[in-house]
Amino acid sequence: MDQQPPPSDIFARHIIRKMWWESIVFGLLLFSAFVILTSVLDGGLHLLTISKALAGASALLIGSSFALSGFCYYFDFLDTKIAYRKYLGLVGYYFALLYSVSLLAIDPDRYFYGFFENFLSADILLGLISMTFLTYMALISKVSIMKKMGPHRWRVALRLGYVAWVLLVVRAYILERYLWTAWLSTWNGFPPPRLLLSLFVVAVIFFRISISVSKYVRRSRAAKPVDAAPDQSHTLTS
Repeated sequence: MDQQPPPSDIFARHIIRKMWWESIVFGLLLFSAFVILTSVLDGGLHLLTISKALAGASALLIGSSFALSGFCYYFDFLDTKIAYRKYLGLVGYYFALLYSVSLLAIDPDRYFYGFFENFLSADILLGLISMTFLTYMALISKVSIMKKMGPHRWRVALRLGYVAWVLLVVRAYILERYLWTAWLSTWNGFPPPRLLLSLFVVAVIFFRISISVSKYVRRSRAAKPVDAAPDQSHTLTS
């Protein structure tokens, strides 16, 4: 009888199915929570509410994917969860894709019929560039492509995700800067969800930067020559 691969083999089919299933369930739970939140804030459930929930769940899933490497770096007990980065990120990407499609139904005059007329607007241009980067990351997540690119080039390519995130924060600020300014001046009511998500994005990016700083400090300390022991040859003895 053939033996099953060990649980540590993240390329085993039953392990992959398990990580996909758990990531999808986690994503659906986040989506459901955002649907409830946006329904309360918007005063009802409608297509725009679902669209906002897709965007929120996508941001948290992709953020969890990015942040997981940092948590695994600082906390050894999470090392066994590092493989979930790929699946959380992919589920988040599919949610972002659904969000993009939902915009066609919410405002077809702008996002469908008037797409080329509004192409250079921050809304469409920054969103399209970000989705292009995220799509590229989703494509290179395949094991066969990972092997062809090599580990170094593959990891460098994945950093485009942070560029996509920064562009989405800029997009959110341009679209809602007046709403953000109004809330920050009064702190009245629930903060704009995009503001909270943007702060989450910034926090995750700084968290990732802290890893690079930590690695640099460790390398610097390791390369620093150890002070030689004091010469005892001329020590006076009684």
